[in-house]
Order: sequence, then structure tokens, then C-alpha cells
Amino acid sequence: MATDVSIDDDWQQIVGLLPANLREIAAYTGAVVRYRKIRSAEQLVRLALIYADDDASLRKCSAWASEIGFGDITDQAIMKRLVGSVGLLRELCSLLLSSQEAVRVRAVFRVVLVDSTTVSRRRAHGTDFRVHTSYDASRGRICGVELTRVDGGESLDRLPCGPGDLLVADQGYPSRLPLAQVRERGSHFVVRFFHSSLPLQDAQGKRIDPLALCRDLRIGDTIDVEVATVATKTAPSIKGRLVALRKTDEQAERQLARTRKNSGKKPSASTELAARYMMLFTSVPCEECDTRAILDVYRVRWQIEMLFKRAKGVVSLGETAAKQLELCEAKILGKLLLLLLIQAYEATFFPWGYPLPRIESVETA
Repeated sequence: MATDVSIDDDWQQIVGLLPANLREIAAYTGAVVRYRKIRSAEQLVRLALIYADDDASLRKCSAWASEIGFGDITDQAIMKRLVGSVGLLRELCSLLLSSQEAVRVRAVFRVVLVDSTTVSRRRAHGTDFRVHTSYDASRGRICGVELTRVDGGESLDRLPCGPGDLLVADQGYPSRLPLAQVRERGSHFVVRFFHSSLPLQDAQGKRIDPLALCRDLRIGDTIDVEVATVATKTAPSIKGRLVALRKTDEQAERQLARTRKNSGKKPSASTELAARYMMLFTSVPCEECDTRAILDVYRVRWQIEMLFKRAKGVVSLGETAAKQLELCEAKILGKLLLLLLIQAYEATFFPWGYPLPRIESVETA
């Protein structure tokens, strides 16, 4: 970040990015009932960001608070304050996202990449949290984020979307009810799917075997056929297209290696066959995006993977040293707030010191 929350002059720049009614937000989220050692909502947010940045310990935060002039605050008192600030941090993340202006490129859709990453407590034996994220690929900005415990599964309709959005997601997302709800909001989607995870049918209602359609594809060949999902009791049938192409043998073997590593078992014959193909299901009509355009849109999905890699490098998102789950939430939300503040700072930075309402040419001498 171009500024450091521990430095007073830099902190004043960050305060300008926070809501003006921060004190009221701290009150209605229950983060502050009364002010004692921590004398303002700004101080509480600053303390949360210090704790989140570089995985600082509670003892380090206590020493920093004393050094900066907050007074003597024990690490137990800081922990109590941070646990109570979870609602405030969630609200600030939400407000920073909602304050972004919608920017559309000269295209039919705004491409929004959807994925999640996991966060675990240090030396934990499994996953403790998921950070669900949507990412505006045209602007290179986070446009939605939600923190859940591990039982909060991946779902395409979890984060906000609307007309003009084209959601792009990997094969953890093609569940029929979320796909239907995304379409009800006016959004389209491109999702990768496994041949057996998304039951498809043709216009006459006859079940389709995607592997049978792909079996004769060679390198460079593609198929693009109109299909629909099979309706369930809760999800209506969704019309769309099956777009698929043959992978190289090297790419197919990489996927099989990951499958063997994750399952610890030899893949079945159908799994080995499916690994040869990239299969996408999309709701976008052919007249709006042809086969090549759909494949190109899915290629962009790697950008959200790079976002997670940057987040794990910049704010150490991925593992937390805190042991108490509620304290972990405060630390992770602080890290997400830092990411969004970086994003907001970049959006308001101008080398000349002010935004340009319009560009006017100036006659040269």
C-alpha cells in the first residue's frame, strides 16, 4: 500500500477513504458501546488494521497502542475490542464496495469473475473460513466479497449481480438453482462443469451425454450446441449452450494428476476421458457471443487466481495465527478491508493531485 496505517501522516489519508459517519456505524454494529481506552471509532479501525497487517500479535498491538499515545491497553482488552468489531469491519467492507462507481466498457457485458479462497488457522488440520470474491475483469477491481465459515459453500448467486453482468466461474459453481437465480437477476454466466455434475437435455427433453458429443474432437476442434439443464423441484430448466474443445495430452494429464492427488485413488475410465476436454455451459445466446468469444471470456478467469496470489502476498491472506474463531474473523476482515482501502486509494490517486472532469486541449506557444 502507498500508505502505512502505523504512520500518523499516512493514516490521515486513509481516514479520508472511510465513511464520514464512522462513529454512528460503530454504534449500530455494536462495535462500541462506550469509549474508554479507545477514544474514537477511528482508533478502533486503526487498531484492527494494525492487527490485520503483517499478522501482528495482540501483544505487539498493545505495545504499538501505548507507543502511539492510545494509552495502556492490555492484549486481552484489545482482543475483546477486536472480537466486538467484526460487524463494523463487515459493514466497512460493504460500504467501500457499494461506493464504487459502475463503469462499463464498450461491450455487451461486464465480465465478473467469481471464485473463493480458503483461510486456515495456523497448524490447523483443515479449512476454517472461505473468502468469496467477485472481480470486475474490465476494471481490475474487487466488486464483491463475503467471509463465511467453512460450511459456507461456493454458490454463483452468493454475491450481488445484475443486468449486463457476465459471471465466469470454475467447475465448483454449476449448481442448477444458483444458475437459475442468477438468470432471474438478469445476469448471464459461463461456467466450467464436469460431465456428470450438470444434467443436460436437448430441445425435445432427451438427456444428453456430453462425453459422447466430445468423443471425436481433435486438437483445435470445438462444439457449440444448444442444450438446457434438467429441471428439479426447486430449479427450473435453464436454456443455454454446451461449448467444448479438446485439450492437449499434457493438460489432460495435469488434471488427472490433481485428481489422483486429491482423491488418493485411480480415476475412473469416464474421469480419464473427461479430462481430455474443456466443457463450458453458458446462458449467452450465440448471436451475442460466438464460440471463440465464450472461450476467450473463460480464459480471463485466471485473473482472479492471480488476485488471490497477490492478496496472500500483500496482506498474508491464506493463514492466520489467531486461534479463537471470532478473533480470526476480525483479522481476516481487517485484511479484506486493507485490500479494499488499497483499491480505493488507487482509484483516488492522481500524480497531479486532482481528478480531471474533462480533458481540454491547450494551445502551445
